Amino acid sequence: MKRLTLSVTGFCLLLFSALPAMAGTVVVGLPATTGEGNCFPFGCSYSGEYQQVYSASQFSGPVTISDLEFYNTQYDSGATAMNSGTWDISLSTTSADWDTLSSTFASNIGSNNTEVFSGNLYQSWAFGDTLTIDLTTPFTYNPANGNLLMDVEVSGATAPGGSIFFDTNYENDYMARLYCYGGSCGGSTTGAVDTGIGLVTGFSTTTATIPEPSSLLLLLSGLTTLGGFLRRKITS
Repeated sequence: MKRLTLSVTGFCLLLFSALPAMAGTVVVGLPATTGEGNCFPFGCSYSGEYQQVYSASQFSGPVTISDLEFYNTQYDSGATAMNSGTWDISLSTTSADWDTLSSTFASNIGSNNTEVFSGNLYQSWAFGDTLTIDLTTPFTYNPANGNLLMDVEVSGATAPGGSIFFDTNYENDYMARLYCYGGSCGGSTTGAVDTGIGLVTGFSTTTATIPEPSSLLLLLSGLTTLGGFLRRKITS
C-alpha cells in the first residue's frame, strides 16, 4: 500500500499545479461623468496617436488582459455604426502616471511594449452598446512593476454612421490621456496631456490563485496521513 500513499501525495501536487485561472473584469473609471463622453480615439475620424495611462492602484495584483471594453451609456449621438479604419493597439508597463504623463508619445512607452490588436473596428451600433476589442495577443500586467499604458495608433478612420461618444471620467486621480488637438496628429510626435481624464475602460482578465506554502504543506500532511490510515485498514 505504499503506492497508495505516494499517489495521494502526487495527486495533491498535481491538483495545485493545475488550478484554473480566476476570470473577471476590472473596470477603471467608474462612475462615468453623467451625460458626457469622448469620441477620441475610437468613436470619430481621429487620425494619429492616442495614449491613456491607468495607475497601478486600480489593479489588485498581476493579471493577464484578454480584451478591452469601452462603453456608450451616457451620451446618445444617434450613431448607427462604429468607425472604419485601422487601429493598432499596444500595452506596456510605464513609469508615467496620471499626473506625470509626458507630452511626447514615445517617452511614455515602456520596454515591454506589446502590440495586442491591429485591425478594423467597424460594426453596427446602437446607444448602450459596448465596444469589445478581443486581443490577438493577451498582455500580462503586474502593477508592482509600474502603471499600465494603452497606446493607440489610428489610420484611415472615418465615421460613416456618426460619431460615438464613449463614457469618460473627467475628474479623477488615476487616469490621464495624451491626444492630438482637432483629431489629427499630422505627423507630430507630441500632443496635449489631460490629467485626471480618461475613457472608462474594462479589462477582461485572468489571474492564477496560488496557495500559500504553509497551506499546501498542511494539506499534503493530511493526505499522507489519510494514505497511511487506508494502508492500515486494508492490511488489517
